[in-house]
Amino acid sequence: MLDRNTIIGFSLILALLVGWAYFLKPSDAEIEAYKRQQDSLKIAEVQQDSLAKTVIDSAKTNAVLTAANDSNMAVQTFGTFAAYAKGTEQFSTIENEELKITVSNKGGRIYRVELKKYKTYEKKDLVLLDGAENVQSFDFSTVDNKIINTTDLYFTPTLADDKKSISMKVNIGNNQYIEQLYAFDENNNMLKYNLNLVGLEKVIQRNKTSIDLNWAVNLKVQEKTREAEERVSTIFYRIKDDEPTKISEGKEDKENITSNVHWVSYKQQYFNQTIIADKGFTDAVLETKNDPYKTNLRKFSSQLTIPYNHTANESFAMKIYYGPNHYKTLEKLDISLERIVTLGWGIFRWVNKYIVINVFDFLSRYIGSFGIIILLLTLLIKTALLPLVYKSYLSAAKMRLLKPELDEIKEKYDGDMTKMQPENMKLYKKAGVNPFGGCIPVLLQLPILFAMFQFFPSAFELRQQSFLWAEDLSTFDNVLNLPFTIPFYGDHVSLFALLMTISSVAYAMYNNQATGVTGQMKWLGMFMPVIFLFTLNSFAAGLNYYYFVSNLVTIAQQLIIKGFVDEKKLHSELQENKKKPVTKSKFQQKLEDMAKSRGVDLNNMGKK
Repeated sequence: MLDRNTIIGFSLILALLVGWAYFLKPSDAEIEAYKRQQDSLKIAEVQQDSLAKTVIDSAKTNAVLTAANDSNMAVQTFGTFAAYAKGTEQFSTIENEELKITVSNKGGRIYRVELKKYKTYEKKDLVLLDGAENVQSFDFSTVDNKIINTTDLYFTPTLADDKKSISMKVNIGNNQYIEQLYAFDENNNMLKYNLNLVGLEKVIQRNKTSIDLNWAVNLKVQEKTREAEERVSTIFYRIKDDEPTKISEGKEDKENITSNVHWVSYKQQYFNQTIIADKGFTDAVLETKNDPYKTNLRKFSSQLTIPYNHTANESFAMKIYYGPNHYKTLEKLDISLERIVTLGWGIFRWVNKYIVINVFDFLSRYIGSFGIIILLLTLLIKTALLPLVYKSYLSAAKMRLLKPELDEIKEKYDGDMTKMQPENMKLYKKAGVNPFGGCIPVLLQLPILFAMFQFFPSAFELRQQSFLWAEDLSTFDNVLNLPFTIPFYGDHVSLFALLMTISSVAYAMYNNQATGVTGQMKWLGMFMPVIFLFTLNSFAAGLNYYYFVSNLVTIAQQLIIKGFVDEKKLHSELQENKKKPVTKSKFQQKLEDMAKSRGVDLNNMGKK
């Protein structure tokens, strides 16, 4: 029960609340102003909704207008082909045992080519071309004066079930279309490529008798030494029924060809991509450019002219080879493409073509190590040259035995060459010695020496083949990386190059002893191998290995021959020869007759 004070408290609180409400209630004017404010807010919301709707409607209208403008622009630019000038780039892939080729619907072109069985020096997938910077497109003019480049068109792909062929087509209706057809050939590295133009005889400008094929590729670095790969990368081409030709290697060049071109090849050190026209391109403009940023190896481009006869159905058949510069493989294509493999010229090429390559091919069927194959090749070559080595040694031995008598002549005439030379020749003639007998066998061996110099740096067989400490016989074997660069030598040490140099110096020293060479010639023979070291330090390990083994075998042959030659007996034979009457050859007799007719007595020269 509430007491008196509590009741009085509650009554005061209630009175305060009633009074507060009464004195703070809004006036009639304030209530009217609030109503007007609410009405204004509702009107503003309605106006905002109306503005938003107007903006949306305007955007929709602008989009429609933009699309209409784009459509009008496309028609103005591409004419009949306007419907195919817009789309989204998509990719399709065809492949076989050797190749994986990605084709883009934008332009219907080859976008990427991977050689599945090979790797780069860095053991990455070997990709010959990749990316939008590579071009494969056709240019032609239409009757409504539109210049069409197929790069701007989106083709419709039709991929075969076995994924070994694909058709890329732009169909403008009424059986009128452009088709690029790709299909693998029986040769695993060859791709058939057909351009089919159907029903376009009234679309393509009537005065145009050709279509241009634009083909440009940024070559990728595949090997260890960029400089070596760049140096030998160039464009080869073959005019119908003629020998292949190349434009300048390693530097920028451009060439216009107005003859029928059978094929054009973009050749790198160990791989190439070649486009072959069954009927030939009527003209060609070929160009090579270096990459100043060193991102790619080099850039090659071609503009190839395809004849067009304005018939209802025209097809231009081509093939594209993507693969290694393997001589035997290219030779089987029977289009002279093997000529892009560097084998030297003249006799050097014959040595490589008919001897070295065939020996390599035969031995590689039974032996897995190319280091052993090079050793066997060296032994076979040096065995075949053994008769020449024997003659060379025998001639050198005779010259060494005659040296005391030659020194007497030199001392007698006080080194006067005009007086010494006739006397020396007389001595040679009496002793039955040919002073050039030692040179001729050496000269006959030079074709082999230079043929090897051409073969090893370009031999695909050696690519990524290891032997002993060399990881790759096709490039230099660096057993030590230097913290600095030596001019002309490089920033690494090639052990095979060092061994080649040491063996060459050793052979020169032995040869000097065997021939009795003195003076400047003695030091020149030992100095030259050191000069070659600076050149060969960055060359293929296979080449230096061959020269090293060849030097060792030559020294061994000389030592063996020395054991069979009795120099005392040989000296006696020379002395006996001097007692015999000198027989003159017809050539010598003719020289003497000519000299006598001029009042010169060869037999008495040097006696004065």
